[in-house]
Amino acid sequence: MADRLSFTILLLLLSLCLRSPVPAAEPVDDQRRQLNPEEIQQTLVFLAKQLTSNLDAIHTWQGTYTYVRDMQIKRNTIGQVGVRWESTYRLLPFWLDQRQDKLRVNYYLTEKPDELDQLQPVPAKIESTLNAQWIVVKGEECLELSEERFGSVFGFPDGVQKQIGGGRILYRKWKFELERDGRFFDPRTEVLGNSSGSFARTLELYANVLSGAEGKEKQEKFSPRVTIAERKLEHGQKQLIVTIEYNPWKPNGVPRFSQVTYDSRFRFNPVRSEHLRGTVADQIQTFSYKNVDGISLPEKVVTEYFQFRPAGKRELTSRRTYTLLDSKLNQPINPDQFQIKSFNLQYGERMLDRTKNKAFIQDHDGLVPAEEFEFNKESQSKN
Repeated sequence: MADRLSFTILLLLLSLCLRSPVPAAEPVDDQRRQLNPEEIQQTLVFLAKQLTSNLDAIHTWQGTYTYVRDMQIKRNTIGQVGVRWESTYRLLPFWLDQRQDKLRVNYYLTEKPDELDQLQPVPAKIESTLNAQWIVVKGEECLELSEERFGSVFGFPDGVQKQIGGGRILYRKWKFELERDGRFFDPRTEVLGNSSGSFARTLELYANVLSGAEGKEKQEKFSPRVTIAERKLEHGQKQLIVTIEYNPWKPNGVPRFSQVTYDSRFRFNPVRSEHLRGTVADQIQTFSYKNVDGISLPEKVVTEYFQFRPAGKRELTSRRTYTLLDSKLNQPINPDQFQIKSFNLQYGERMLDRTKNKAFIQDHDGLVPAEEFEFNKESQSKN
């Protein structure tokens, strides 16, 4: 009996060894389905309304984001390529009045924060000529005060400039000039949207085209380029994954796609955004949120940039991280925050208005035309 049992076990072991290998179990279907063309157009309209509703619920918003930029640096030394990472740390206090389209933001370089020091959550500022302050009102003109100390600047009388010497200069300029400055931070585009504006803007654009409002030819051209997958989550929640195909950079080149995942748990705000070359992402952005009075505010936004290397390999080359440090939502903001006087210009400091080609100098009672300013050395020494 024992011999028969041993023989049976041996046959069983042999059959297991000779059997074809069994592949690993496939992941459970995430209950994803592709929406049909009619559903796609309706869903784009729905998502645009959800995002616009969340944004419009922000009447005023003041707070501080920390910003960290990690960048890969490559250096050639004696025929060898060395790679290291450099990080810069910044503090971005801001005051946003949505209804009046007013924004004030300050920019400070900071030391590396001590993650172990819970008693000092705000990193220490670094005195730097790169530090700056901006005020943007009504989206057209802006004010910029840089901490950089300037000497002679065209537009001011030579005699006065020799008396004043160096000092800060307040510039009034057009907003498009400011948007080229990599230091400038607007929460409406940097954490609530992208360089094209709010995510709702793109959704509205394609919803309008797919509705046929811009002609049948355009509708037929772009309809195949937009797809939406619906993924069911737990407790009746869901994600909507919107993929849009764009023209390749070169004729017959690799197709490009934008793929954004919107999540019902955060009022359908995006939780992931990818720029794809074919099926591989060269930019990935992830969002996490905090819920404040039913409004989803971005608590952390991470953007990673990749470059493609030989043999099809992808390499991370830089990373930007915004983290919300403190925040006040829909609380009154002192209107002085959006006024020139909030810059606390000192006697003799200058203002150059590029929009009207005029120059001013700070006197005891405010800014006066540069040609009317009379320098008083005693007044300067009191400051």
